[in-house]
Amino acid sequence: MRAAAPRRLRFSIDGEIAELGPGDAAVAPAGAALAVAHPADEPARMWVTTRTGLTAELADGSSLAPPWAN
Repeated sequence: MRAAAPRRLRFSIDGEIAELGPGDAAVAPAGAALAVAHPADEPARMWVTTRTGLTAELADGSSLAPPWAN
């Protein structure tokens, strides 16, 4: 039986790309362009911590203000 590959997410912060796995962290400065991709078929999870008042502009031009950031 083959062991499952670690679940990894691909982050881009202002064009700098890194793959992060369990236990890794990334810090994006205020105003940074941030993208997250998950190239695998199985689910992955990530923990997000932010300051109060987070708003984000999505690629389609819409805005996101998560209720947990208020």
